[in-house]
Amino acid sequence: MDEDFKLLAVKYITGQANDLEASKVNRWIKESPENEICYIQLYELWHHSLLAGKDSIDTDKAYENFRAGTSRSVLFLRGWYLKAAIAAILFCICGMGFYQLNTRLFTKSLLEVNVQKGATRKLTLPDGTNVWINAGSVLKYSKNFGKQDRTVYLEGEAYFDIAKSITGIPFLVKAAEFTIRDVGTIFNVKSYPNEEVFETTVVEGQVSVEGKLEPDAEENKIVFLNANQVLKIDVGKVKEKKYPGNKNIPSEPVRVMQISASQQNEYHGWKDDLLVFEEDTFEDIARVLERKYNVNIVFSDEGFKSYTYTGTFKNIESVLKVFQVIKENTPIDYKINGSLITIVKASKPIYNKLN
Repeated sequence: MDEDFKLLAVKYITGQANDLEASKVNRWIKESPENEICYIQLYELWHHSLLAGKDSIDTDKAYENFRAGTSRSVLFLRGWYLKAAIAAILFCICGMGFYQLNTRLFTKSLLEVNVQKGATRKLTLPDGTNVWINAGSVLKYSKNFGKQDRTVYLEGEAYFDIAKSITGIPFLVKAAEFTIRDVGTIFNVKSYPNEEVFETTVVEGQVSVEGKLEPDAEENKIVFLNANQVLKIDVGKVKEKKYPGNKNIPSEPVRVMQISASQQNEYHGWKDDLLVFEEDTFEDIARVLERKYNVNIVFSDEGFKSYTYTGTFKNIESVLKVFQVIKENTPIDYKINGSLITIVKASKPIYNKLN
C-alpha cells in the first residue's frame, strides 16, 4: 500500500472520503485476503490512536501511537504529509465537538444486548446478519454498525450467520484477546469471561482468528479455519494435569480439530435447545446448566467434578430432568434450596442393570 493510498484509507475510515474514493478503497479491500487484513489493521490502529488520550486529543501522541503500532504490523506509515492529514482530520473531529474522545466515551457509544441466564435471544444486526446469543452473554456493537464498521464485541457465546456485505466492510468479532474475521460464513464463538477456554467452530465458509496463539507470544498470529473445524485455545495456559480428565482443557495451548457434520451439535446445538455432551466433565456440564436454567450448582465432594458423561437432551424445560438421568448412572444425588442445587453422595448404591 503506497503512501497516497494509506492516506485515502484513513480518509475512508474516518468518514472523510467521497463516493469515488470510498469505491476505490472498497475495490482494493476485495482484491485479496491480505488487503482485507491490512485494511483492518489500519482501521484498528487508527481508532486505538484516537482513544489514547484521556482528556483531549493530542495529535502528535495519536500519530506516534499510530506509527508505533504500524511498525509492528504489515503497514509502514511515514511522511510528514500523512501526519499533517491525520492532524487535520483530528482537528475536524474536534471541531464537531468530539474533543474528549477516550475509551469510556467509545464504550458508551456502543449498543448492548445483555442476555440473562435462563434465556437465549436471536438478533438481526443492521447489516442483515443473524446472531443467536446464548444465556449469560453480552454482545455490543456501534450505533453506526454497517456504515463504517461491522465489528461486534462478545462476552459469552453466540452463533453468527453473516450477511454478505455490499460495502466491502469485513465482519469482525472481538472476544477475549482474539479477533475473528469472517470470510462469508456461519460460525459459533464461545468466550465466557469466567472460563479458561476460547472456542470457535465453523459451520460454513471460512474464518481467520488473530491473537496471541502461543504462550508468551509477543506478536499476534493468524490461523484460518474451514467448515467443520474447531479452534480451541487455553486462554490461561492451564496445564492438563491440573484438570485431569477435562477434555476442554487441552495439553496444547492451541489446537485445531476436524469434526464431522454430525458432531456440530455439540458445539452450537444450544441455539436449537439441544444439550449435547460428549465425554464432558460434570464440572463443565454444571456451567452449561447454570447458564441455561439460571441456577447455582455446587459440589459437596470435589471428586464429583471429574465424572464424565455423554448424552443428548432436547427441549428439556427443567434442570431436574437432566439430574434424574445423571442419577441413574452415577452414585450422586442432589438437594434443592431455591435456585441452589447441591450435588451430594447418593444414599443408596447404584447397581449395574446388567447384573
